[in-house]
Amino acid sequence: MVLHLLPGVCPVDRPDLEARRRQTRVLLDLARVGHAADRLVEGLLADHDLPRITPAQANALMVLFNARRPLTGAEIARSLGLSEVTVSRFLRAMREAGWVERERDPADARRLLVRPTAKARDALPRFIAVSNALLDTAFAGLSDEQIATWRRR
Repeated sequence: MVLHLLPGVCPVDRPDLEARRRQTRVLLDLARVGHAADRLVEGLLADHDLPRITPAQANALMVLFNARRPLTGAEIARSLGLSEVTVSRFLRAMREAGWVERERDPADARRLLVRPTAKARDALPRFIAVSNALLDTAFAGLSDEQIATWRRR
C-alpha cells in the first residue's frame, strides 16, 4: 500500500519528501508493469488455445513443472510469493478445470500434494510458448549483460 502525505501533515521523523515521492512513483510503475504483464499473458494464453486458465494459475503450473515433483499448496504459495489462501482458491479452480490433481503425501497423510494432470502435461509446449513470448516482449532490446546486471541488483 502506498500512502500519500496530505498537505499540512508533517511527520516528525520523515525521510525527504521528494525521495518518498520518487519511491512511490517507482512502486506504482512496478504495479503497472505487473498489470500489463498479466494482460499480455491473458492474451497469449488465449492465442495459444489456453483461454480457461488465468496468468496466476499458469504460473502455478510452471512452478509445478519446474519442480518436477508434486508440491504442497504452501510450497507453491512460497514460490509465487502469494498467500496460501489465495493459492488454495485457485488450485481448487484448477482441479475443477482438470489442470491439477491432489493426492495424500505417502510420507505424511495430513499433507496434500499437487501435481499437473495429463491435460496439463499435454499443454506444456503451449505454456512454454506463452512464457517465451512474454520473455521476448519483456526483455526486447536488452542485452544478456544488461539483464544479468539488473538481476544482480
